Amino acid sequence: MNKQLPYASLILKLLQGVIYYDDKQWERLISYAVPIRRHFADIGLRLHVDETEGYAYLTQPDDENSDVRLPRLVRRIPLTYDATLLCVLLRENLQQFDAHSPDETRFILSRAQIQEMMRLFFAEQTDMTKVDRRIDRAISQIEKISFLKKLNNPDEESYEVRRIIKAKISADVLVDIRDQLQEYATKE
Repeated sequence: MNKQLPYASLILKLLQGVIYYDDKQWERLISYAVPIRRHFADIGLRLHVDETEGYAYLTQPDDENSDVRLPRLVRRIPLTYDATLLCVLLRENLQQFDAHSPDETRFILSRAQIQEMMRLFFAEQTDMTKVDRRIDRAISQIEKISFLKKLNNPDEESYEVRRIIKAKISADVLVDIRDQLQEYATKE
């Protein structure tokens, strides 16, 4: 009978998605990072751990140089225009937050703040109920991919902007996406 690896649960959890610093297994992940990284490298995946920002995730590099083409395991999720716009706005606001509040680790926005941020891009719309529904769908989509985490706040609906967004949308990618959004907006 095979003995189970002491970090087997971490491997499975990483295959499901991002692990954050507030996960009860975060410290185990840090201590087993080397063998976990080696395990994933053996199957064509790359483990990224950012201890400073507090997250770990997997990527699957595009390996055109390999003789063997591996099937995609790490999903690429297409986003709607509204969700992409929200990602750009969240990423930019997180960057500003970090610059102005370097000692703070959590960036929290209320639903009203997110709506206000996005409404600027729907200014010509007269039906604000329809705009708010579009914004709510974008929030929901971004929440599903773990860029936003809904908080249990009885006073107002609020979200933590998860720092994984910095890894998924680098500063260079941010500029490219912003340019594409502007091009898309001028066509509509």
